[in-house]
Amino acid sequence: MAQFLNTNKEFYWGDWYFKDHVMPDDFDYKAHKKELSPYFQQRDFKVSMMFADYYSRLNGIHSDRYISMDVYYFFVLPALNRFDFINAYLDKNIYTELFPGVKQPLSLVKNMNGIFTHDGEEISMTDAVSLIQQFTGEMIIKPTVDTCNGDGVAQIQDLGTDQLVALLKQYSHNFIVQEKVKQHPDIQRVNPTSLNSMRLFSYRRLDGTYEFLYPYSFFRYGNKGAIKDNVSQGGAMCRVAADGSVDDRAYRFKSMQVFSLAQETGVDNLVIPHFDKVVKTLLDMHRRLPYFDLVGWDMTVTPDGEPMFIEFNLQPSIEGPQIQAGPMFGDNLDEVMERARRVECSRVQTYVKTFDKDKRFYLHMQ
Repeated sequence: MAQFLNTNKEFYWGDWYFKDHVMPDDFDYKAHKKELSPYFQQRDFKVSMMFADYYSRLNGIHSDRYISMDVYYFFVLPALNRFDFINAYLDKNIYTELFPGVKQPLSLVKNMNGIFTHDGEEISMTDAVSLIQQFTGEMIIKPTVDTCNGDGVAQIQDLGTDQLVALLKQYSHNFIVQEKVKQHPDIQRVNPTSLNSMRLFSYRRLDGTYEFLYPYSFFRYGNKGAIKDNVSQGGAMCRVAADGSVDDRAYRFKSMQVFSLAQETGVDNLVIPHFDKVVKTLLDMHRRLPYFDLVGWDMTVTPDGEPMFIEFNLQPSIEGPQIQAGPMFGDNLDEVMERARRVECSRVQTYVKTFDKDKRFYLHMQ
């Protein structure tokens, strides 16, 4: 019997995760579930062709190189990014210190570990309330630690003192109040109410060069009336080409629905303004993250054409990229999987990853 680096428990977890988070309920996942990918078998990983079946039905790209969820989350990601350092970078409140000089949403008030700050100086809650009430533009409030999929993001406006104090106490610790992002009109017209952003990926190769993984870039927009663009909460995504042109084919999670961006939104031939500047900006930012070789970036463009950084993700999902553009990493996959093969897995309450020089990283199984 073949011996695989990923255990049966991990294999079945990967199948469950995919069926629970990505596949529609009526997808016949059993049709190719027992078939194994020859590409990954040659590299000592057990990967079901169920993934290839699902992805190829959406994008027409047939391949045995689609990465399964368990191989990606338990082997690939820990091989590329220092999991023992990730928590130190999770707080969105530190973005201005990490990336000085990069255009970011205007921060009115930050709360870190229960402490309010403004422009780097500690302030009282009374001062925080005053600053928020004096601001005349549109504002949002969002958690800054342990969040995903846009959870907890809300628009706030014209609140009385008691209401605002109650809201700040409700968020309690680790949040930020920012000016609502003003987007370039070409981007905003897709959905005027939501922050319509791009998810972009950069990869640092073993030779030290940085690569923009352009085939896997996608544009996201929210449902009508929504303020969030997240695809896992009903938003849609469209692939972005290397020149910034947005494909008319749009996708939604948990469905096999492929539809026209123009027909749904009335926006045809969308091109992201100054896309080359966006790419240069994120590659420059990646150089400030030496412990992480794969980064997912959320970016948009301001009305005056400047790239604006929203946030980054050090454990970016690959379901969206593979839905639209085929197997993740493209020509870099051989190098990535060779790195992943060096990860040894032993089981405790969390997953412990042992690397070269006995470095041990922890990945919580959720």
